[in-house]
Amino acid sequence: MTIDANVYAFWDFMVEESFRTKNSYLQSRSVEAFEKELTKNIYIFGCNDGAREFHRIFGDRCRFTGFFDNAEAKWGTCFDGLAVLSPGQVVPTLEEEKDVIVISMRLSSDVIAKQLDELGFKNYYSLPVLISEMKPYDEWIKKSEKFLLSDLQDIVMLESTGDFDGNCGAVYKYLRDKGSKHKFVWVIKNPANKQLLLDPDDEALCPKESYEDLLRFVEIRAKARWELWDNAPILKVRDDQTNVFLQHFGMGYKQISKFYRCPEYVDYVLTTNEFVREMEKDSICYPEGASFIYGELPRNDVLFGSEWDELRKITDRHYDKVVLWAPTLRESMTANRRDSDIEYPYGVSLLYRDGDVRALNQHLKELGILLIIKPHPRQKLNYADVDYDNIIYLTGERAKIVHSYKLLTQMDAMITDYSSIVFDYMLLDRPIAWVLEDREHYKIDYLMDNPDEYMPGNKIYELKDLFAFLDEVGEGKDSFREERRAICKRCNPTFEGKGCEKLVEALGL
Repeated sequence: MTIDANVYAFWDFMVEESFRTKNSYLQSRSVEAFEKELTKNIYIFGCNDGAREFHRIFGDRCRFTGFFDNAEAKWGTCFDGLAVLSPGQVVPTLEEEKDVIVISMRLSSDVIAKQLDELGFKNYYSLPVLISEMKPYDEWIKKSEKFLLSDLQDIVMLESTGDFDGNCGAVYKYLRDKGSKHKFVWVIKNPANKQLLLDPDDEALCPKESYEDLLRFVEIRAKARWELWDNAPILKVRDDQTNVFLQHFGMGYKQISKFYRCPEYVDYVLTTNEFVREMEKDSICYPEGASFIYGELPRNDVLFGSEWDELRKITDRHYDKVVLWAPTLRESMTANRRDSDIEYPYGVSLLYRDGDVRALNQHLKELGILLIIKPHPRQKLNYADVDYDNIIYLTGERAKIVHSYKLLTQMDAMITDYSSIVFDYMLLDRPIAWVLEDREHYKIDYLMDNPDEYMPGNKIYELKDLFAFLDEVGEGKDSFREERRAICKRCNPTFEGKGCEKLVEALGL
């Protein structure tokens, strides 16, 4: 079998060392053995870029039949032209003499292998293992292994959801402002963000941009003493490295274990308090050996300031009040993930017709309120993004120039749904409303038995409910202040604006 050397999805398998599965059976399943299976029905487990590329490259040689995925929201949809199936329903019906499964996972091949064993099916392979036996990937593995023989250096690697933002972005700025002598190396997704480095001696590497950045990333990762990340794990490759999961949220609503789990190699996990840790443990699946640091999230430090003026970057018009609408992710732009079974023509629930939007804009105009709609950073932008006099979408270039958490300090109220940002906004002690109109269509389970208990504010099911909430904001009413303060206290530490300082001290940075 030959492979395309320019496919980043396969390089990604190598970077994450997905081929180093602990499952001895997966390790033993070679390319030679797989080539004898090519006349069988081939299913791919995992709807990701690697799976898509494997299907594309070998589609004319293999009888691809479908994809498996553990995300229930994907079942019944199509991925790369084939049906996405439920493993629990279909795998038990397969026959090893006729069918084969190729596991295409960056981080959890062992978990999927165990799942297939429990479903009674044993004829499976690991795509990363297969690729690692082919050129040029086998040669690259030997080269990368040499980096592991280098001495550790005083290097801090960092990663965040949107590059240079979130908890890692706040820690980076704090340490640079304090004159830190560490060398900082950022792992970024958008090469244009290299300009955001705060010191010319620091580096920003975009592994997806070039082979050179990819190789440099693997070299630095082998030499860095510290690895701090918010969202996409930085793999710990040596026992004497310190790997810190700072998370990109504190408390949340959603059970996300089917999409995400904390890697076993993590040394420290930051979370707000023991109550939140207990709530999140079955969702994030924290490793048993990790130590926990409890305290303020570094990104929330800016909420303690009052000198920010991010609103001026959005508009030069004056409004009596400003409200932020921050919906959660419903359809990802980077993965075949769709968490709701309905379309959102205006990027949020509740608004489905142009007449609804025009009526909302008119009501806002009468109240002198500006509504800023800020979609989730990874939300697929497949909706109308048109600004009205009193409605502005915070997307594209406009979103890049605004510091989201500094902007929160200028908001008089928030509208949300199932987004974790609301627990940060509670620290500002201002009115909040939850749009729950599409609740029955949203496919992600809740962490808690009674999520309404953690939504201390107006519940919106119809447009008239939204208008009523905006009326209260315009009048300066805050009907749920005491309930909100109680939930905020339960889910957040004491608000001092010292998250960076205390985290740096706890880690010895």
